[in-house]
Amino acid sequence: MIRPLIGITSDHNAEQKQYLSPHGYAASVERAGGLPVILPYRADLSLIGQYLDRLNGILFSGGNDLDPAAYGESWHPNAVPVDPFRERFERALIAEVERRRLPALGVCLGSQLMNLHRGGAMNQFIPDLKPAGEPIDHRNVNRDWVDRHAVSLLPESLIARTLGKTDIVVNTSHKQSIRTAGRGLRVIATAPDGVIEGIEDPTLPLFMGVQWHPERMSDDADHRRLFELLIEKSSQQSP
Repeated sequence: MIRPLIGITSDHNAEQKQYLSPHGYAASVERAGGLPVILPYRADLSLIGQYLDRLNGILFSGGNDLDPAAYGESWHPNAVPVDPFRERFERALIAEVERRRLPALGVCLGSQLMNLHRGGAMNQFIPDLKPAGEPIDHRNVNRDWVDRHAVSLLPESLIARTLGKTDIVVNTSHKQSIRTAGRGLRVIATAPDGVIEGIEDPTLPLFMGVQWHPERMSDDADHRRLFELLIEKSSQQSP
């Protein structure tokens, strides 16, 4: 069977002179049955349509922070701006992905992009919040990505129905979180301290964002299932 072609958004190295994509994204897509391809975000925006003509689905990957001017705020002192060229490219890309109803999975920054695209707002620094329960250090500072915490899933969400459960354990590596969900999006995953961990638009084939990093846990069946969902939905698309 021909594998669906999945575009993966790229990041940059510290000097912003090279594209960067952690191996886990491509490996997770390949393991789930897709054919991954890394997208160069400094491409001319007029080429986005031609990229999407060839792709069956999109994986919006993680990275630094999006411009808070989108929701009427200035930069928090602890925020780290994403490369403006990347933000410009991905905002144009997600608009066309949505217009074409192309299956899309967002990871960390990718989920935040989905939210801001729909007019939502962010908490720029989770430690500033007053959590509803026991606080969780979502940033996972200097602990080599090993911290985990529970997440409660919305029973009617696609991920809960696919997994057949409403509770999973995820890793954590983010300093920002969704404050208000954007138009047409519903919250599908929440941490015990009330931090939003996932969103989706149930009217599209797949438009789902998660705040954790399933590409670092795709040996686990629950987290690999997110990529399998992307592949299943993308297999139904004809570029």
